Amino acid sequence: MEDSHNVSQPAARPALRLRWLGWLPGLLAALLFAAMLGQAGGLAISVLALGFAAALVAQPSVRMRLRGLLRWQGLPAALALGAILLLGAALRFTGIRFGLPYLDHPDEWATAEPALRMLKTADFAPDSFTYPSLTTYMQLGIAAIHFLAGVGGGLYTTVADVAPEQFYPWGRAFTALLGTLALGLTYALGAQLYGRAAGLIAALLLAVYPLAAGDAHYITTDTPAMFWTLLAFVAIVRLVCGSSSPVLCSLFSVLAGLLVGLAVSTKYNVAVLVLPLVVGISLAVYDQKQSRSDSQHTSWPIALGLFGCIAGFTLGTPFWLPRLPQLLNDLAAIVVHYRFSGHAGAEADLPILAYWEGMLANGALLAWLFLVALALAFVRRSRADLLVLAFVVPSLLQLASVRVVFLRNLVPVLPFLCLLAGVLVVRVGTALAAWAEQRTTNKEHTNENYTPPTTNRRPRTAFVPLLITALVVAQPLAIAAHDELLRSRPTTRLLATEWVAANVPPGALLWMENNTLTLPSQYRVRGGEPVTTNPPAWYREQGFGYLVVDRDARVRQQDATQLDAFGEPLVSFAANGERHGPAYTIYTTGTDIAADARTPSGATLGQGALVLDGYRHPGIVAPGGTLSLALYWRVERELPQDYTLFVHLVDAAGSKLAQRDTPPLDGARPTSSWQPGELLRDNPDLFIPETTPPGSYTLLIGMYDPASFASINDTGPVQIGTVVVERPR
Repeated sequence: MEDSHNVSQPAARPALRLRWLGWLPGLLAALLFAAMLGQAGGLAISVLALGFAAALVAQPSVRMRLRGLLRWQGLPAALALGAILLLGAALRFTGIRFGLPYLDHPDEWATAEPALRMLKTADFAPDSFTYPSLTTYMQLGIAAIHFLAGVGGGLYTTVADVAPEQFYPWGRAFTALLGTLALGLTYALGAQLYGRAAGLIAALLLAVYPLAAGDAHYITTDTPAMFWTLLAFVAIVRLVCGSSSPVLCSLFSVLAGLLVGLAVSTKYNVAVLVLPLVVGISLAVYDQKQSRSDSQHTSWPIALGLFGCIAGFTLGTPFWLPRLPQLLNDLAAIVVHYRFSGHAGAEADLPILAYWEGMLANGALLAWLFLVALALAFVRRSRADLLVLAFVVPSLLQLASVRVVFLRNLVPVLPFLCLLAGVLVVRVGTALAAWAEQRTTNKEHTNENYTPPTTNRRPRTAFVPLLITALVVAQPLAIAAHDELLRSRPTTRLLATEWVAANVPPGALLWMENNTLTLPSQYRVRGGEPVTTNPPAWYREQGFGYLVVDRDARVRQQDATQLDAFGEPLVSFAANGERHGPAYTIYTTGTDIAADARTPSGATLGQGALVLDGYRHPGIVAPGGTLSLALYWRVERELPQDYTLFVHLVDAAGSKLAQRDTPPLDGARPTSSWQPGELLRDNPDLFIPETTPPGSYTLLIGMYDPASFASINDTGPVQIGTVVVERPR
């Protein structure tokens, strides 16, 4: 008995250890849950989470599955794909806040703003059909998720509170996600058509391609169109490869057609997907006829596929039929714009050469690889090549047939060019490796002193394709990484805006050229036209303190020398290869309010807290014109609240012929923020109605409490001269 007890005791201990090991994940999970409920520190939660993960890995069943995973033949390809996805995500997500709150992409607002409008109004009808609506509806879903997250974070209370500058990073992140998922679809498509190696190389080429990586940073239609195109193409290939029966062929035809319709509902250009769909259905039906004795007609599955296309497009753009005239008009406008009227700055006599130059700029060696691979696909004429060419060729012909060139229109075609390039790299690399191995073997056999190796030597056929891929990828990767670095930095526009906020006093009057800066309400902004429209003295006379100039605007080609009259710029912001954005220059007019010529007044308001130091106006104006007016306020004491300024033009009987009520300085600096000792110039210009009869009138000003309408003028409305209204001769 003693011996048997001694023998069985060691076996009980491992069983006890296994029992405790099985309990450990549950115990750690409970502790982790309790720590999260108790809002424990991040370190404690991290330690418990790592312990929980380690306890799971330590389970015998898990270790057995991990050993099986390590023996899985597809593990190298899976790890390579994972690395490609991480690289692609890094090149798409890093600079996701690029340029915000400014929108540097000209079309980003056209997708995002309708989604926000739908969220706030529940009116799901698109404003126009210039773009199909599927991308907008997807962004609407992201906007709803963003709103709920904002509510949880204390940012919003109602959907009316959703701010575009807060939503845009979410919408952009969704586009980046679709761009990253497109890499996985490219691999899946390549593995089905040409093998794993070609699929991996194609996914890598697409991951680092600067155009594809850059476009994924915006809420636009091109990257979603690429994603849905790839998804539809995977279904088309599955139709060809897996529809062994008429029933499956019909089902896959409808499914593939549905996805084609959804793809078209992201971008009209990809409507050429209908051609590979028809080719795929025809190939599937042909295979069935070869393997079966029945006489199924090709037209029936094709009809189902086309029905699926219409159904998919209707799902993505549900208002197209009720608003068919608007859809047709918008499509006609697109055709006219692209083919006839053109787009200033984006036109070419030979569009295909413009696209070729753009591809060279994204990677010269890769562009030539695309061209050679495309030519060889015509020579091979395999089924896979037939399907790919059925989409690529009409897409390129479509781009070459219009005079307007936007490089981003290539985005849906890029994965297929990458697939053809991946096939070429694999075949050339394999052929070169085999040739090198054969040459080495021949030399060894002709060498009399050759001694055969004691171990089997296997040719390294993967090394040469990897080397070729590395050479091809180097330039696009460098360009994409550099672009991503620039996107992570503030643009010139953001730097200029920050400089104004830090150096220009609130209430200042600035002249801004069109599409320059968007400033907060604490500044008074005028302009729109080029600064050279007026001479420097005019800006000083009108009270402008600063002039913001876009040096890269097209008008600068004609008036660059005229800017010399404005003197040396106060500060300049240029890209210089270190950031994105146009070159901005800010000038100061050197305006000194105290030195301005004006008519003295001395009238007081607010029991002497405010003094009208003087005023100026031309004294004459035409009906329908605007009277230029300047008021100079000297602050003696702080004002207790914000007041409203009134300007009245009255006749001899006191009747008002023109009137303006506005916060001083356009509300940029409320009167409660005025400080003792300040001298401020206000420009409440007064519009004179066209019905004003010619004559001489009195100009009155003053301030009042907007809540009670009680005047704060110490001695009533202040008269600031007479104004003659007369028609020009």
